Amino acid sequence: LGEDIPRFAGGWFSVQDEPAQRASNGGAPQPGETVLDLCAAPGGKTMHMAELMRNEGRIVAADVQPERVNQIRESVGRLGLSCVEMVVIPERPAADDSAAPDLPDELNGPFDAALVDVPCSNTGVLGKRPDVRWRIRPQDLVELPQLQQRLLQAAMQRVRPGGRVVYSTCSSESEENGNVVRSVLAASPEWSLESERIAVPGQPGDGGYLALLRHGSATNGVS
Repeated sequence: LGEDIPRFAGGWFSVQDEPAQRASNGGAPQPGETVLDLCAAPGGKTMHMAELMRNEGRIVAADVQPERVNQIRESVGRLGLSCVEMVVIPERPAADDSAAPDLPDELNGPFDAALVDVPCSNTGVLGKRPDVRWRIRPQDLVELPQLQQRLLQAAMQRVRPGGRVVYSTCSSESEENGNVVRSVLAASPEWSLESERIAVPGQPGDGGYLALLRHGSATNGVS
């Protein structure tokens, strides 16, 4: 469909909703920095960060599904970006899906910043994904936070001292949002919450959550 929109295929623009833009902007990626996008597919936030960085520096965009990593590769080609590297993370067996995957050496860092847009219940985007009403299970809000905590911890371990991590979801559930962040921070005294934002569905866009964590910071804020 995008190929039928004038100038889209030529890389003149991308389409991204407001909460997704906030996630890309949240860590204020700068030209020349190294950035980890740990749950990158399909790549909209990756492309936005690369453009904010003026295509200068290095973004490592990783995901567990090879076909979705190919979507990132297609966007990189369409937009003519050279600072993005794609990495496929080996997927764990289904019986172990509550654990964070083992990360390959390319993701070791240290990075200046990281974005962790974690897998979640999607309850903040029911307008786009009405099937969630019938798909979500009560145990999801027990299992998903376990995975989300592990992914957030993995990102924090790969960021340099003084660096920052953006944690984001498209969920409206506290179990996946502030509870995850505070649980991880309780075990990581060298990190602090610099800011967080809760978006309510329909006011004006999708719902979701965004938190900025900083290594060694002492500022806290909620908006």
